[in-house]
Amino acid sequence: MAKTESVSIQMADLLEEFSEEVQKAVDDSGKAVAKECASKLRNTSPKRKGDYAKSWKSKKDGDGYVVYNAKHYQLTHLLENGHVVRNKYGTYGRVSGVKHIEPVEQWAIDEFQVRISRGLE
Repeated sequence: MAKTESVSIQMADLLEEFSEEVQKAVDDSGKAVAKECASKLRNTSPKRKGDYAKSWKSKKDGDGYVVYNAKHYQLTHLLENGHVVRNKYGTYGRVSGVKHIEPVEQWAIDEFQVRISRGLE
């Protein structure tokens, strides 16, 4: 066996090991950030009535994680962006949105990157 073949085999092994470490760091970071995201959404969601704020959950979906509202998934877009309503006189009005998902999403993006870099150190 030539020296170059030996070096290339060693480099391939090192890259394989590094790839596994990166995948583990990404998976661990994703899981932790998704859990914290769901927790933050439980705290910042509108709590006027019902259990909308209590039903935020996270789950693994393919290679990534998803944070979702398990019981009232239809309301997330309406509460975040506002919607048209009809009052008792037949005229229409507009309810302004409560931005509670967007700030948590931005936090999650930043925190995910920080945790991955911290996990690779």
